[in-house]
Parts: sequence; structure tokens; C-alpha cells
Amino acid sequence: MDRLREKISSIRAEAEAANAKVEEYETKVKTLEQEQMQRDHEIISLTNQNKHLTEDLEAAQEKITQLKSLEDEDDDLKKENDAAQRKITLLEQELESSDKSLRETTKNFREADVKAEHFERKVQQLENLLFEQEKKNEELKTKNHELQAQLDEFNAQLDEI
Repeated sequence: MDRLREKISSIRAEAEAANAKVEEYETKVKTLEQEQMQRDHEIISLTNQNKHLTEDLEAAQEKITQLKSLEDEDDDLKKENDAAQRKITLLEQELESSDKSLRETTKNFREADVKAEHFERKVQQLENLLFEQEKKNEELKTKNHELQAQLDEFNAQLDEI
């Protein structure tokens, strides 16, 4: 009888531990999903920034072309051309930096996505384990009630003797 109670207590402790793990993994999954959402927003932002920088670069390149045709006319145009060249260089550097950041963010997003899938599978495994443990627990409760009924019947027979 004591063994049965110990076993039931042990199974309850295991079920509680499994529930705690499920909650922990669900929290981790939510955190990873939030990180994934943040990275998605960051990717969109960087893509938009990249688009704007590309447009700025194209506009600056058009301006350089115009300035080159007018370069022979005036010395001031040469200075404006130099400024535009510096701006293009800066824009190209920003574009390279944005591209690098976009690649890193995409890589991190993919890693987070893989981790999220891993944790989702782990949560599913733990939920399956919890279901099995609960099923075993119910079976043990049923057996306990049967044994208790048999014990009560046996005690009643002993009392009659």
C-alpha cells in the first residue's frame, strides 16, 4: 500500500516536472517568436533603407553624369562634382554596411527559426510525454480504487470473522 502511494507520488512529481518543462519551453518558444518578429521588422526596415540608399545612389550617379558634362564650363561645377563623388562613396559604404547587416540579420533570423522549430518539436514531445504520464496516472488511480475496494471488502470479511 505504501509502495503504491510512493509510486503515485512519484508519478505526480514526474507529471509536475513535465508540466514545468512544458511551461518553460512554451516561454522559450514565445521569446524566440518575439525575436523572430523583431528580426522580421528589422529586415523590412533594412530592406527599405537599402532601397532608399539605392535610389539615392542612382540619383547621385545621375547628378555626377550631369556634372561631368558641365565640368568644362565652370570651376564651381568641379567642386560640386567632388562633393557628389564623396556623397556617392558614403552612400556606397552605407549600402555595403546595410547589405552586410541585412545578411547577418537574415542569418540570425534563420538560426532563430531553426531554434524555434526545435523547441516546438521539444514542446510536442513533452506534451506527448505529459499525456502518457496523465494516462498512466489515471490507470494508477483506477487500480488504486480497485485495490481500496478489495481491501475494504477484505477488512469487512475479517471483521465478520
